[in-house]
Amino acid sequence: MGNLLGGAYVCWVAAAGGDLTDGIVAGVWLAAMICDLLDGLIARKLGVDGPMGVQLDSLADVVTGGLAPAFVAYRLIIDDSYLFSFFTEEAPIVRVLPWAIAVAAAYRLARYNVSALNGDDGKYFEGLPAPATGVFWMGMIIWAGGILNPQEAMSMVVTAGLGLILLPIFMVLNRKFFSLKGWGEDKRLDRIRKIFIGLSAVVAIGVAIAWHNVFAAAPLCVLLYSCFAFVLAPK
Repeated sequence: MGNLLGGAYVCWVAAAGGDLTDGIVAGVWLAAMICDLLDGLIARKLGVDGPMGVQLDSLADVVTGGLAPAFVAYRLIIDDSYLFSFFTEEAPIVRVLPWAIAVAAAYRLARYNVSALNGDDGKYFEGLPAPATGVFWMGMIIWAGGILNPQEAMSMVVTAGLGLILLPIFMVLNRKFFSLKGWGEDKRLDRIRKIFIGLSAVVAIGVAIAWHNVFAAAPLCVLLYSCFAFVLAPK
């Protein structure tokens, strides 16, 4: 429920014209995703995990990882306060792209529920997990509030464009994306995870040095994970 309410808050602020870059929205969004991260663990510890939890978890993720990113992406595109508004000037159809985030997340989570009920080994996700899209756009709003120069601004716009196009596609693919859980069960997967974590650390250090904004690493690392997992997915 904390996950659901946090995602709803992000939607309300984006729709009401509030400041997305003040840190509060990102903080609430992050807290919601932490609730999503811990709910299964707590449920299992208390012995109350079951089919209803699977359904409720995904319903909340539709808001936090689907609707909230769609609301935020649309707001960044149409609001002249942000640097993304030129998208609409050059290609008005770009306004439609955030819809794909919501649709892809709902489809992805429905498919996940079916897989979970039929038994899932937990090593892989079928397609990009919807919460990753939430992490991407949460990072984008923090990044948008700390732009230092035109080069960084262009990098942010390009990253946003890649996220709008690639992430919905990655969510609906029938391709196995490796999970970051279950260490020690598969040596090959452990090596892949270590390489990804190492590359993510390099990205974080690089943007911290170049732009003095480590939060810009969040959307970049989501794109890195998506492409990395797509290329290395088992046949």
